Amino acid sequence: MQEIKKRFIGIVDNITSEYGFFLYIAVVMAALPVVELFDQMHGNQYQSQPIIMEMAGLFGVFTVIAYFLRNQNCKYYLSDVLYLLMFMFAIITAVFSLDQEETFFGFNYDEWLTHFFAYFSLMFAGTMISDNKYRKNLLKIFVAITVLQCTIAFFQTFDIRIDDVMYGGRATSAIRSSYGLLQNTNWYGGLTVLMFAAVSGIYLYTEKLWVRNISYGLSVLCFYTLIASEARLAWVGSLAYLIFLMISFKVMKKNGFSQEKLKRIWKRFGILIIGIAAAAVICDLIGGHLTKRFNSIRNEFKYRDFDKFGSSRGYIWKYGIESVPKHLWLGVGLDNFKDAFFLNPRFTEGDKYQQKGHNEYLHILVTQGIFQLLNYLTLYVYAAVRGVRTVIHTDDDENRYITWIFLGMFTGYAAQAFFNSSITNVAPYFWISVGMCLSKKNQNHLKFKQK
Repeated sequence: MQEIKKRFIGIVDNITSEYGFFLYIAVVMAALPVVELFDQMHGNQYQSQPIIMEMAGLFGVFTVIAYFLRNQNCKYYLSDVLYLLMFMFAIITAVFSLDQEETFFGFNYDEWLTHFFAYFSLMFAGTMISDNKYRKNLLKIFVAITVLQCTIAFFQTFDIRIDDVMYGGRATSAIRSSYGLLQNTNWYGGLTVLMFAAVSGIYLYTEKLWVRNISYGLSVLCFYTLIASEARLAWVGSLAYLIFLMISFKVMKKNGFSQEKLKRIWKRFGILIIGIAAAAVICDLIGGHLTKRFNSIRNEFKYRDFDKFGSSRGYIWKYGIESVPKHLWLGVGLDNFKDAFFLNPRFTEGDKYQQKGHNEYLHILVTQGIFQLLNYLTLYVYAAVRGVRTVIHTDDDENRYITWIFLGMFTGYAAQAFFNSSITNVAPYFWISVGMCLSKKNQNHLKFKQK
């Protein structure tokens, strides 16, 4: 019996070690595109990814609980407190959901309670990784994912596809558009923001010539498929990322960063802008993707109908906002945004409704309430502040550049989230980037007064 107990404790110690948390993140990152690839090869629509994330959520919660049980005298950080609060309010909003059957048994592209467990646990695991070797390896995995996704998306712009699967059917507007392995152009648009920030960040900061050349080519390819997705939310995210870079360069200059290094980074940034501008022009010449979207924007302003704003996002947001006063504290129920339509007295049978808010912040407020939204926003602000402080003040250049890259990914995703929806095959990468900005070696632990 003692031998079994000893082995079990050994297993727990391994999975709650820094290497164990690294493996947890790495396996989830790699599994998502692999199962997506097999889904598409077999003509399936969004089936395997939710299951993968459910398993990741259950395992993640187990590892977090095991870690604190095995390390009862460990230091606690604000990220730990926010993990607990988000976890708690996710459960509460699920239990008090106005439509529990939909909350617990919905499929389609709903997010289950266990998916939120996975998001929060991936973030927690990221905070536990301090070794730059592991952090760089996670970036390498993300580069491999970018190569796979962008290669498939590139061929889709020439109508060369593994299968004609699109979530909800292949719409005419999706012909010659890129969606990679995500089966939806909007979802892919959100993912490209993360991928572009990762590979372009490597290009800007690496010292190795061959890595710089490869990452530059991959950045241009990624931006080409970003434009080809025809997702305007991807434009917003990439623009926010580029603005973030320019501001961060100026901040670093004022804080004594090496002027020689900064000059090289600015030069590379200029070359990057030229490359992505060329990619956008070529993409439009091949498929007219920019032209289509600019025409859509012009029509939206021409008719001045808020309901039609952002491909009917205005219509969706109206219903979401109108539901808030009556369900301010706990929302209508975990990921049950469509109840914002069904519970509205002006909604009639046959009217259009949506399962997602197409604005992650509004979606959280409507479905999980004001307390949970405050938890999310506190975490995001804290991650941004700690990430910026790390970039400015750390003496470890490698740590600085890695954090800088993840901070760029975080910024781009947070911007596009104003127009997009959280999806289980994209959101995990964002939550990992949040955790990477909050590595506990870059946080200050909480100090409690002793009696």
